[in-house]
Amino acid sequence: MEENLKNLILGLKTLDIDEKLNEPQNEQVLKLAYVGDTIFDLFTRDYLNRKFADKIKINELHKKNSELVCAKTQSKLSDYLVDNVFTEEEINFFKHARNAHSHSKSKNSSIVEYRKATGLEAVLGLLYYQNEERLIEILNAIISEIK
Repeated sequence: MEENLKNLILGLKTLDIDEKLNEPQNEQVLKLAYVGDTIFDLFTRDYLNRKFADKIKINELHKKNSELVCAKTQSKLSDYLVDNVFTEEEINFFKHARNAHSHSKSKNSSIVEYRKATGLEAVLGLLYYQNEERLIEILNAIISEIK
Protein backbone atom coordinates (compact mmCIF):
# COMPACT_ATOMS: atom_id res chain seq x y z
CA MET A 1 0.00 0.00 0.00
CA GLU A 2 2.82 2.39 0.86
CA GLU A 3 4.35 1.99 -2.60
CA ASN A 4 0.98 2.72 -4.22
CA LEU A 5 0.63 5.90 -2.15
CA LYS A 6 4.11 7.02 -3.19
CA ASN A 7 3.33 6.36 -6.84
CA LEU A 8 0.02 8.22 -6.63
CA ILE A 9 1.60 11.24 -4.97
CA LEU A 10 4.53 11.34 -7.38
CA GLY A 11 2.19 10.86 -10.33
CA LEU A 12 0.00 13.77 -9.31
CA LYS A 13 3.01 15.99 -8.79
CA THR A 14 4.33 15.31 -12.29
CA LEU A 15 1.14 16.44 -14.00
CA ASP A 16 1.67 19.29 -16.42
CA ILE A 17 -0.18 21.97 -14.52
CA ASP A 18 0.97 25.55 -14.86
CA GLU A 19 -0.17 26.73 -11.45
CA LYS A 20 1.87 25.50 -8.47
CA LEU A 21 1.94 26.37 -4.82
CA ASN A 22 5.36 27.81 -4.11
CA GLU A 23 4.95 28.16 -0.37
CA PRO A 24 1.89 26.14 0.65
CA GLN A 25 2.22 26.95 4.34
CA ASN A 26 1.31 30.53 3.42
CA GLU A 27 -1.82 29.49 1.55
CA GLN A 28 -5.10 29.76 3.33
CA VAL A 29 -5.33 26.75 5.60
CA LEU A 30 -8.83 25.99 4.39
CA LYS A 31 -7.45 25.46 0.88
CA LEU A 32 -4.95 22.99 2.29
CA ALA A 33 -7.75 21.29 4.23
CA TYR A 34 -9.68 21.04 0.96
CA VAL A 35 -6.79 19.07 -0.57
CA GLY A 36 -6.24 17.10 2.64
CA ASP A 37 -9.89 16.07 2.71
CA THR A 38 -9.49 14.50 -0.72
CA ILE A 39 -6.25 12.79 0.29
CA PHE A 40 -7.90 11.35 3.39
CA ASP A 41 -10.95 10.20 1.45
CA LEU A 42 -8.90 8.51 -1.29
CA PHE A 43 -6.64 6.94 1.33
CA THR A 44 -9.56 5.48 3.33
CA ARG A 45 -11.34 4.25 0.19
CA ASP A 46 -8.18 2.52 -0.99
CA TYR A 47 -7.58 1.02 2.46
CA LEU A 48 -11.12 -0.35 2.73
CA ASN A 49 -11.15 -1.61 -0.85
CA ARG A 50 -7.96 -3.58 -0.21
CA LYS A 51 -9.02 -4.78 3.23
CA PHE A 52 -12.41 -6.07 2.14
CA ALA A 53 -11.69 -6.76 -1.57
CA ASP A 54 -14.38 -9.28 -2.56
CA LYS A 55 -15.82 -9.69 0.93
CA ILE A 56 -18.46 -6.94 0.97
CA LYS A 57 -20.58 -5.02 -1.51
CA ILE A 58 -19.91 -1.47 -2.63
CA ASN A 59 -22.72 0.07 -0.55
CA GLU A 60 -21.20 -1.49 2.57
CA LEU A 61 -17.78 -0.11 1.58
CA HIS A 62 -19.39 3.31 1.24
CA LYS A 63 -20.92 3.06 4.73
CA LYS A 64 -17.59 2.05 6.25
CA ASN A 65 -15.81 4.88 4.45
CA SER A 66 -18.41 7.39 5.64
CA GLU A 67 -17.68 6.31 9.21
CA LEU A 68 -13.97 6.97 8.71
CA VAL A 69 -14.16 10.32 6.93
CA CYS A 70 -16.69 11.88 9.29
CA ALA A 71 -15.58 14.73 11.54
CA LYS A 72 -16.08 12.65 14.70
CA THR A 73 -13.64 9.98 13.57
CA GLN A 74 -11.17 12.51 12.18
CA SER A 75 -11.33 14.40 15.48
CA LYS A 76 -10.42 11.23 17.42
CA LEU A 77 -7.64 10.48 14.96
CA SER A 78 -6.29 14.01 15.31
CA ASP A 79 -6.16 13.59 19.11
CA TYR A 80 -4.14 10.39 18.64
CA LEU A 81 -1.82 12.02 16.10
CA VAL A 82 -1.23 15.12 18.23
CA ASP A 83 -0.40 12.96 21.26
CA ASN A 84 1.70 10.32 19.51
CA VAL A 85 2.78 11.13 15.96
CA PHE A 86 2.85 14.80 14.98
CA THR A 87 6.02 16.83 15.34
CA GLU A 88 5.91 20.10 17.25
CA GLU A 89 5.73 21.98 13.94
CA GLU A 90 2.84 19.82 12.75
CA ILE A 91 1.02 20.34 16.06
CA ASN A 92 1.41 24.11 15.71
CA PHE A 93 0.10 24.04 12.15
CA PHE A 94 -2.76 21.75 13.21
CA LYS A 95 -3.76 24.23 15.93
CA HIS A 96 -3.52 27.14 13.49
CA ALA A 97 -5.72 25.31 10.97
CA ARG A 98 -8.12 24.11 13.65
CA ASN A 99 -8.78 27.71 14.58
CA ALA A 100 -9.42 28.84 10.99
CA HIS A 101 -12.91 30.15 10.52
CA SER A 102 -14.98 28.17 8.09
CA HIS A 103 -18.42 29.21 6.95
CA SER A 104 -19.61 25.62 6.91
CA LYS A 105 -20.46 23.23 9.72
CA SER A 106 -20.90 19.51 9.95
CA LYS A 107 -24.46 18.43 10.58
CA ASN A 108 -23.46 15.34 12.56
CA SER A 109 -20.65 16.61 14.77
CA SER A 110 -19.83 19.34 17.21
CA ILE A 111 -17.99 22.47 16.15
CA VAL A 112 -14.94 21.26 18.12
CA GLU A 113 -14.90 17.95 16.24
CA TYR A 114 -15.37 19.74 12.93
CA ARG A 115 -12.47 22.10 13.63
CA LYS A 116 -10.16 19.27 14.68
CA ALA A 117 -11.06 17.44 11.46
CA THR A 118 -10.22 20.59 9.51
CA GLY A 119 -6.88 20.80 11.31
CA LEU A 120 -6.05 17.20 10.43
CA GLU A 121 -7.02 17.71 6.79
CA ALA A 122 -4.91 20.89 6.59
CA VAL A 123 -1.85 19.05 7.91
CA LEU A 124 -2.37 16.31 5.31
CA GLY A 125 -2.74 18.95 2.60
CA LEU A 126 0.40 20.76 3.71
CA LEU A 127 2.43 17.56 3.79
CA TYR A 128 1.17 16.60 0.35
CA TYR A 129 2.91 19.70 -1.00
CA GLN A 130 5.93 19.74 1.30
CA ASN A 131 6.90 16.26 2.45
CA GLU A 132 5.28 13.21 0.89
CA GLU A 133 7.44 10.83 2.94
CA ARG A 134 6.08 12.34 6.14
CA LEU A 135 2.55 12.25 4.71
CA ILE A 136 2.93 8.51 4.14
CA GLU A 137 4.26 8.04 7.69
CA ILE A 138 1.17 9.76 9.07
CA LEU A 139 -1.20 7.80 6.83
CA ASN A 140 0.47 4.59 8.03
CA ALA A 141 -0.02 5.71 11.64
CA ILE A 142 -3.69 6.29 10.83
CA ILE A 143 -3.96 2.75 9.42
CA SER A 144 -2.49 1.38 12.64
CA GLU A 145 -4.97 3.36 14.70
CA ILE A 146 -8.11 2.49 12.71
CA LYS A 147 -7.34 -1.24 12.64
